[in-house]
Amino acid sequence: MKVLFNERVAQGYDRWFDTKKGAMADRFEKELISRIAEPKPGEIILDVGCGTANHIQYFLERGMKTIGLDISFPMLRVAQNKLRERGELCLGRAEALPFKANSFDCVSLITTLEFVEDPLKTLQEAVRVSRKKIILGILNKYSLTALGRKIKGIFRPSIYNKARFYSIRELKKLLTKVLGKHYLNWGSTLILPLSFQEWFGGLERILSFRKNPFGTFLAVRVSIKKMQ
Repeated sequence: MKVLFNERVAQGYDRWFDTKKGAMADRFEKELISRIAEPKPGEIILDVGCGTANHIQYFLERGMKTIGLDISFPMLRVAQNKLRERGELCLGRAEALPFKANSFDCVSLITTLEFVEDPLKTLQEAVRVSRKKIILGILNKYSLTALGRKIKGIFRPSIYNKARFYSIRELKKLLTKVLGKHYLNWGSTLILPLSFQEWFGGLERILSFRKNPFGTFLAVRVSIKKMQ
């Protein structure tokens, strides 16, 4: 992941959010996260794989106290320039978080699990340092957008060629390995490809934010109960 998100990728990463499609995707994804994660002012959250701090900014706007961690120094440098001194940032690996157990109310991994070397260890570490819940934002394996990315990846290089997409079923299996029996809430959005949104945006809003296994973006909240 460190090599993948290099200086070139870091400098161009946020340009996507400045496009019409990127801004729309970001808006739908954050609305879904808000519905599923139910962020609360004053909660302390660790954003693992924070990248350029797009979601840290979102959590800060909701009154949360944030720490961002990423393995890519170029991405963290962009994040630092955006945040100034509003959030703490840390260089580190998702599979070996440099924090004590139960340090945070919540741990988020938003489009992070797709790029880590060891997804199981990453989730184990997230559970270790979280007191209450884990928030996952996942690129869905079974979506029209994922199919389009696969086809495009045959003809040109893309960071998505290195990604591992997940279905909600695969996520549930992975979480069961880590937690055993657990409480999980989830939803999806961007059921239709972004290129269709201009004509069918109203339909997207009807289809989104439900337990639809075919949305491009899945948001999952896992509640954690630990022995005191």
